[in-house]
Amino acid sequence: MTAPAEAPLLVVTDLDGSLLDEKTYAWDAARGALAALAEHRVPVVLCSSKTRAEIEPLVKALALGAPFVAENGGALLIPDGHLPGPVAQARLDGGLWTVELGIRRRRLTQALAEIAGETGARVRGYASLGLVELVRLTGLSPRIAALSLDRHHDEPFVLEDPGALPQVAEAARRRGLRVTRGGRFHHLTGPTDKGRAVRVLIGLYASVGRRFTIVALGDSPNDLSMLKVADRPVVVPRPGGDLDGALRVALPDAERAPAPGPAGWNAAVLAVLRGERLPRVAEEARDPSTC
Repeated sequence: MTAPAEAPLLVVTDLDGSLLDEKTYAWDAARGALAALAEHRVPVVLCSSKTRAEIEPLVKALALGAPFVAENGGALLIPDGHLPGPVAQARLDGGLWTVELGIRRRRLTQALAEIAGETGARVRGYASLGLVELVRLTGLSPRIAALSLDRHHDEPFVLEDPGALPQVAEAARRRGLRVTRGGRFHHLTGPTDKGRAVRVLIGLYASVGRRFTIVALGDSPNDLSMLKVADRPVVVPRPGGDLDGALRVALPDAERAPAPGPAGWNAAVLAVLRGERLPRVAEEARDPSTC
């Protein structure tokens, strides 16, 4: 996708490991860039594997008025009034027009059980994890962990034998489903992803004459489709300071943030706002200790 150079910016961002610290979920280190984006009236579209119930409080805390994408592209949610008139093929629910792009979770949980039986892979689906174990695995508070269980179009799962991933992914593909990897979990979804949801949003904007230069930031393989849609994809390092291997291979010409998490996100966004170019992914990685 190519946008005109003079098109205003729109930032699309992953959450955990990008705008949010992967362990603490804090975003304080990104306050400077968030304030600058607000000052320049740049919309910020959160694009995450998190649920609507998890993302809505964050949208309010960050004072964002833009749409957001939940459950790895399973749903695109647009504030009522953000676009003129009703949103086509969407339902209004709690002040948000909801464009459902994924398939129902019940089918996903059934398929995951079938895939585990077919491949012999040791799989634990999100639906089978108790709240106590979920808190242990994610570091979320019990309240937020409970919100993360309110899923509709995405089934995260723990794959206890990673070597079985190719067989699991192929079994999913035969069912018309997709397996992607996030920071902590693998995810089983329908034939949609973050990139498709962003393309739908871009199309809705275009239908009312609004065009943007898309800047996207992400750190994990489930961000790849989103990063590919962007005019300026920015890969955020993983917590250890290295870039994800799959993103490094797929996006050698993308830009890379100088540090992991919200600190790197902050620096990258401020550089973009200053009109600067960041180092390319293919270039020698900077020593994280110097960032």
